[in-house]
Amino acid sequence: MGFSGSFIVARASRPLTELAAMRALDYVPLWWARDGEWQILQACPVTDPDPSIIRETRASVLVAHVVDSDFATVQAVSPDGQSWQCALSPEMARDYGLPGEWIGNSAEVGERAAAWARGAGLQPDPVALRTALVAECAPLAEDLVFALVHALGFRFREGFGLAPPAV
Repeated sequence: MGFSGSFIVARASRPLTELAAMRALDYVPLWWARDGEWQILQACPVTDPDPSIIRETRASVLVAHVVDSDFATVQAVSPDGQSWQCALSPEMARDYGLPGEWIGNSAEVGERAAAWARGAGLQPDPVALRTALVAECAPLAEDLVFALVHALGFRFREGFGLAPPAV
């Protein structure tokens, strides 16, 4: 059995775990890294930040939900309303019964994702983006999430594990 949880990418001046949109959730933060003010947080179980995170950060947000390390669904939205969604490891997602509209056409998704990334001030790599969108997990869908965020232009440094909150 693999990992099932979420990766949340957002821009904030303080740690994502301190945002009101995240504090309202019932989740355990597992891992965190930065790229300037951009951050990525791995959380368990699968969780969606409150939609207010976009108002709170005034920046684009990307959320990837990994299912048993087999595939991931990705949703991204920006303050100006640009959005896109896809499934990473699309054949495996089909095997799980994910609807085709979630999987999407990799060329169309790639164009929308690249436009979203440029709108967020990033420099996407179109070739790496196409590769990430059509690749199958080998062996983990989490690796595809990192390939995707790298292709979008994020450069997260070595992250670190987060201790679970004291009970």
